[in-house]
Amino acid sequence: MEVLDMRARNPVPPARKFKPNMLPSRQNDSSSHQQRGGSPVSSEERRRRDKQHLDDITAARLLPLHHMPTQLLSIEESLALQQQQKKSYEEMQAKLAAQKLAERLNIIMQSYNPEGETSRKYREVRDEDDNPSSDDEV
Repeated sequence: MEVLDMRARNPVPPARKFKPNMLPSRQNDSSSHQQRGGSPVSSEERRRRDKQHLDDITAARLLPLHHMPTQLLSIEESLALQQQQKKSYEEMQAKLAAQKLAERLNIIMQSYNPEGETSRKYREVRDEDDNPSSDDEV
């Protein structure tokens, strides 16, 4: 009889059916949801908690910033910077267009020698005149 009285005071919860892809539910889930809604968390605390959560679940880390943080510019500085970038972009576009046009027209750039072939022949003849004895020696 004691067992029946004890079971009447503290009933055993029925076993829950197993569901795949689901975490086993806890009895204190409802109380934890009430605590979340009851006490608002500051944004700093939330960021810190999220960062800690990421540290717990992954070994990947963000690289440190190598550049200065963003800066506010005046309108004049911004306009000058945009004009400079536009100018450099147009120059690069012109170079690329000229290169593509040259490739399409099969233009081959060769070195220009204003003296022409005569200077080469003169030098070659002179070189032959310097060594006439090489044939006589053999």
